[in-house]
Amino acid sequence: MTGAEYIAAFLASKGIKHVFLMTGGAATFMIDAIGNRDDLEYICVQHEQAAAMAADAVWRTNGTVGVAMATSGPGATNLLTGIACSYFDSIPALHITGQVNMRESKILGGASPRQIGFQETKIVEMARPITKYAVQVHTPEDLRVELEKAYQEAVTGRMGPVLIDVPMDLQQTEVGDLLPVAPVLDALPADGELSGIAAVINQALEGASRPLIYWGAGVGLAGVGPEVEQWVRATGVPMVSSWNGSTYFDHTMPNYCGTVGVYGNRGGNFLIQNCDVMLVLGSRLDNRQRTGNTKNFAPTARVIVLDIDVEELAKYKNNGYVTAALDFKNLPAVLEQVRMPRPSNAWLEHVALMQERYVGKCQSSYAASIGSQSPYDVIRRVNQLVDRDAVIPNDTGAALCWFFQIFHRTGQTVFTAGGNSPMGYSLPAAIGAKLTAPDRQVVCFSGDGGFQLNLQELQTVVHYNLDMTIVVMNNGGYGIIKQFQDAYMNGRYYGTGTGYSQPDFGKIAHAYGIEYHRIERPDQITPEMFAPKGIRFLDIILDERTQIEPKVEMGRPLNDQFPYLDDAEWAEGNAFVDYKRMGR
Repeated sequence: MTGAEYIAAFLASKGIKHVFLMTGGAATFMIDAIGNRDDLEYICVQHEQAAAMAADAVWRTNGTVGVAMATSGPGATNLLTGIACSYFDSIPALHITGQVNMRESKILGGASPRQIGFQETKIVEMARPITKYAVQVHTPEDLRVELEKAYQEAVTGRMGPVLIDVPMDLQQTEVGDLLPVAPVLDALPADGELSGIAAVINQALEGASRPLIYWGAGVGLAGVGPEVEQWVRATGVPMVSSWNGSTYFDHTMPNYCGTVGVYGNRGGNFLIQNCDVMLVLGSRLDNRQRTGNTKNFAPTARVIVLDIDVEELAKYKNNGYVTAALDFKNLPAVLEQVRMPRPSNAWLEHVALMQERYVGKCQSSYAASIGSQSPYDVIRRVNQLVDRDAVIPNDTGAALCWFFQIFHRTGQTVFTAGGNSPMGYSLPAAIGAKLTAPDRQVVCFSGDGGFQLNLQELQTVVHYNLDMTIVVMNNGGYGIIKQFQDAYMNGRYYGTGTGYSQPDFGKIAHAYGIEYHRIERPDQITPEMFAPKGIRFLDIILDERTQIEPKVEMGRPLNDQFPYLDDAEWAEGNAFVDYKRMGR
């Protein structure tokens, strides 16, 4: 086999079905090898960024590795935004780039010019900070060994994307038959190791009466969501979740109290700020979850954090958290030995009040004040109509916040590129999801601003006849930034209103032959708009100043969100901790 044929055979041997790509000279031999196989299909996107984002969505949809391929130079650099999505969210993906011939390359030039070969770019060096592993291969043996090594890096430990850069002459070189690979077996931890972690947790839990469990995405990424959900239900301890973690359990769980953070549920945030011990399972606790002032996060609680990545745990050394490194495949075995404290009656009554008052109760006071359409009512309506196993990729900005604030997940797969959070993610992700799970309903959820960054991928949707519903929350601008400008820049909408414009989405849909619906009231959204067959565009018309409610503003703790509660209700939420409230 040639190097290109070897790559194609390797991908097929891993059970990979689709390779997302945009063609280019340095990748043509590899694409030809893929096209010559019956067990692989290449999917042509309109921009390499979309290829990387579609590949990212494959794992999020069904737990298999997504693959993206690009040519050298601009093709390879266009992958970087999507690669970063996978890196920050621990999503395994394999990226393969073509490179100029080694005889043209600067590595053989004996000098250090910026470039020798046409479109030669040092993509490995560029990608290395946002990949688990990145390497350029130079010999047949390199190719055979590094492909397998990269793949194993992607799917083991804290998972993430990898990149292999393959020069054109190596793609044409005879490299031999597919290298047989022995299965990689995870080293089993000693019983004493797991018991030791459980003992550390139990010691930190002792004496608590207001316990809280914090569910992070690491639980689901390790594939142990069902077991951990069963354990959480059995404890009866209240639980909150990060956004990326919230797709891995049923929100009807009686002790579930909402997603938390800057744009989180008021009730869940009150519980974080009033608990006396919190067990964090696989969450990075980034500054959208803890706010920029980490000292104001769960200030009276003992915080216990379990994570696979020791570097994530090291960042808590100044916070005084109890930490333990753990491969979450072993999390159920540890939790079996954990003795969660019994919540006091007063704590359970408080939890019940927070659930009844806030969970699932988001309203747009701004929309109500002017009689416009509420984004929360729109999402409730969508929630009623989508299938239980629907896949719903989300974009970023206000549309993302509204969705995760109110969507009640039962069996749906809901996700976004939470750490990198680029505009334009959801449409390529929906493409990856639909090709990965063709029998499942796919709903692409976006905002008018973010949608324009990869609008060209409507052609990919139409070309491959990918049945899906596209929902665009259209507030005529970058609403999340406008709200920030209202709070801190006296409503000067530079770059958000002044300078921003959008096309007529009806005409755009017509140009692509897509069914279009302008939605001005939630009851205009019908079940037929989510039918199994067809491509539909739902243009959700919102007032341009529709806000995200609630939201933590700068300098404030999680338990004091805008729009601000009156002092009596705020005090009820803080029944166990005496906070001094900032001026409003």
